[in-house]
Amino acid sequence: MTWFSEDELRRQAGDVSFARGAKYLESVETLDDVAGGVTAVVSGTDRYTVRLRNVDGELVGECSCPHAADGFFCKHCVAVGLLVLEGVADGGAADIRGYVETLDRAELVELLVAHANEDPALFRKLSLKAGRGDLDALRRHVEGTLRLRGFVGFQGTVAYTEKVREVLATARELMDGPLLCRIIELVVEALDFVEDSFGALGSEVTGALALYAEACADSPPEPKELAEWLLRLDLDGSGRVDVNIADFTAGLGFEGLAVFRAGVEERWRFDDGEDPYRSRKLQRLREGFAAMRNWKA
Repeated sequence: MTWFSEDELRRQAGDVSFARGAKYLESVETLDDVAGGVTAVVSGTDRYTVRLRNVDGELVGECSCPHAADGFFCKHCVAVGLLVLEGVADGGAADIRGYVETLDRAELVELLVAHANEDPALFRKLSLKAGRGDLDALRRHVEGTLRLRGFVGFQGTVAYTEKVREVLATARELMDGPLLCRIIELVVEALDFVEDSFGALGSEVTGALALYAEACADSPPEPKELAEWLLRLDLDGSGRVDVNIADFTAGLGFEGLAVFRAGVEERWRFDDGEDPYRSRKLQRLREGFAAMRNWKA
């Protein structure tokens, strides 16, 4: 017996998406039970990954399609849900936790390692955790994980963004400034090669910058180097990154702020106005310095 009804499926999706999903049953390529729900691959304009979860008896649908990325319960989720209601899958009814609790430590280790060798996502997560004791090895691993070698579409961007989240979760535990700096550089480079129309990857960059600002406040790098790095990131790159300089005041100190301000003023003097966005950014930075407390020119 499933944890949801057809009426609940219709309520979540709405009549239009429900009707479309009812015509998509043959597009469901795979459907598998997982702990607490089901996962599936559904073909459409692209191949989308769907997961339906039982959260305290409530139906939660997730899909990698653009419509679901906007927060909607999409037709792909409907198609999978209807197949579950037909009995094609039972929603992870097997007591996996009960079985795992019967295993001893050695059996658990073997099971996890074997699964990691077959599952790139799990291998990546475990590798990041295992690398926390060796920062040099971890930085090399991050380099290989986040460097892109060509343009990726929407699906590739979703997968890449998830990698970034995993890497940042480990970086958040370590709060190592050089590691965070390199993560930001790699992801900023990647922004030119991804289809980030929903801004998810850009949001990760913003979060990473805030995290790096915290690390710089706790362990300030050389002020001039930090200021010049922020200038390159904010003003000399693709223009897709906005640095909140106020977050970095503790790390920059007066010396670093002076270098950053001088760099802004120099770029302002030579700005030809051909890039209106960059010109507005320079203006905002100048105004921000003028309004910044405790700043002495």
